[in-house]
This record gives sequence, C-alpha cells and structure tokens, in this order.
Amino acid sequence: MILERVKQSEYARELGLIAHDGSILRRGVADVLRAPLERWGLSARTAVLHQARKQLDAAGLLGETSQPLETILAHMIQLGECAEVKIGYERYIAPSPPRWIRTGQGSGTLLSIFSVPEEILEYLSTDGGHDIVRRIRVQCDKDLAALRIAGVQETSLRKWLRPFGYLTHAKRRQQTLIRSDRFSLSEFWKMLVSQVESVGQPLSNEAKIRAVADRPGGYFGRHNSPKCEGRWKEDIPNGVWCAYRQGYGPRHWHPIILLVEGTLRRAIDVYNQDEWLWAFVARAVCSGIQEQVERVDNQVKLTSPIPAQLSAAMDILGPQRNPWIWEVHPATPLPWSEFR
Repeated sequence: MILERVKQSEYARELGLIAHDGSILRRGVADVLRAPLERWGLSARTAVLHQARKQLDAAGLLGETSQPLETILAHMIQLGECAEVKIGYERYIAPSPPRWIRTGQGSGTLLSIFSVPEEILEYLSTDGGHDIVRRIRVQCDKDLAALRIAGVQETSLRKWLRPFGYLTHAKRRQQTLIRSDRFSLSEFWKMLVSQVESVGQPLSNEAKIRAVADRPGGYFGRHNSPKCEGRWKEDIPNGVWCAYRQGYGPRHWHPIILLVEGTLRRAIDVYNQDEWLWAFVARAVCSGIQEQVERVDNQVKLTSPIPAQLSAAMDILGPQRNPWIWEVHPATPLPWSEFR
C-alpha cells in the first residue's frame, strides 16, 4: 500500500471548494452538505453540519466561508432539495424526493441532494461556482428517460410554489387551517388591514416610523439608514402601509403594519422579515400598484425586495448575477404571475 500526503489546498480543489483565484465556492460548500445526506438519508441536523465542518477543516477552510454553513443549508431547504423536520426535541434534515423543473429550451434545474445522473450533462455556472443550484441539459427523449430511471420526477414551478409562503403566516395569525385554493394573496393583505384596524396599538407622536410610501420603480433604500432615503418616508399619508418602527436604538427597528388616519397612527407587529415582505407583495397585488419588474432579453431586474420563497424560485429559474438581478430564459414565466 502506498500512502500519499495530499495538501489541504489540493484537497479543497478536489472537493470543488475553491476557485482558481482562491475564493471559496458556495456550490462546493453545498456539495459538502449534500454528501452526508446522500449517504445517510434522514439525518440529525447537528450531524450533517458536524460532518461538513470536518470536511472544511480538513481542507483548511473552516471559518473562512463568506456564508455560514447554516445559511447555505437553509438555502437548500428553501429550494426544496431537503426539508427540516422535528423528531422529539431534535431537528433532522430529510432528503426530498428528487425533482427537476424546466427552465428554458433544453434546460432544467435539478432539485435533489443526490448526484446528477451520469447520463445527464450539467451546465457549469459562469459565476465561478457561487450559484449552488445545479442546472442540467434536457434536450431529448434520452435525457428524459435517464432522469426517470434515476427516479427524478419532473415538476413545474407552479407546483413547486405550493403551498405559498404567505399561508404559513396567515395560519399563524388565524390559528386555524387555511385552504390554499381559497385564500389568495389579496386576502392575506385584507386580513392584515382588518387586524391593524381592529387591534392595532396606538403609537405616540414621538415614535419614529418609516414606511415604504413612495411610488414603485425608484431607488428602494434602507429603512435603518441614518437619514430617510429612497422610497422610505417619515411624513406618511393616510392609509395602511408596510413600515418599520425604531426601537431602543438607531440600529433596532421592528417591522410593522401601519395604519395612518390623520394624526392617529396604529400598528401591529409582524412575525419576521419574511411576513413583512409577503405583506409588501400582497399590498401591491391588492392595490393594483404593481412593483417594478424590468425584463430585457434574458435579464430580470427587480426594484424592490421579495420574500425568501420567491427569491428561491428566481434562483431556480436562473443564476443571480447581482442583488435583485437574475439571468432567466426570456420565455419563462416569472413566479409572481401565479398571484394575478
């Protein structure tokens, strides 16, 4: 037996963890997380993360990734490659049934923690490996047969989006089960409006509030910037708005739904940033004042943030080139067309 010593840098390249310029690749880190799930199946979340950290440590990269392992694992869960389940008091990661979605002429996205079938050609990302989504060629009956033999079922983005992410927040507020086919995104916003009108808490005149009250299309800005910027306004007209209330310091802001009636201001807290973003999208759909989506050739540019589920849907359709910009096949419908 001949033993050969492998340098950490060589091992990292073998795992696909670093690029030629030495930068760490998110795709490689995702593959390190996929590997134990492919071998073990249903696994304790702590065990998966522990195994991945061991691999990164062996490659000399532990603690050097631009995003924590937990963040990349959460992205894989959001894509639907796997799911988080609770058994007793412990969290487990369960591999989802392998699926693929058509994303253009002769191309698709593989949603699975399992390896790409040998007979299928994978399109290599041109972003240097920072896109964790695996994109495949599906151009003929032979490719379709190879996917079926490998147990990878075709699905559509319409099916992938069900259940819509806002339903989780709606069920939490109503504390009852909700039929997804009978509760639209517009009804979600109407529910929030009803709640802020009925149980909204009064806000004092000293409370510092910023709401997205300017027209869509311009620079969006940040709610917590030192000075009010972009579409954020402190002089807020009458109506119900998606807003933020400053807490005990300049960096501490609470997402709220705000009602303004003359000098009266009332608000309800939202559960988290995701509910706030769904409320923001729902308000646009319900009011008919759509947020701007610029689509030129194969590039889609947004001018406002979107919820995690819709962001993951865009990642499925094509690689993200810049914040709020994706490369998507021109003929592919965009996810929010499902809410019209």
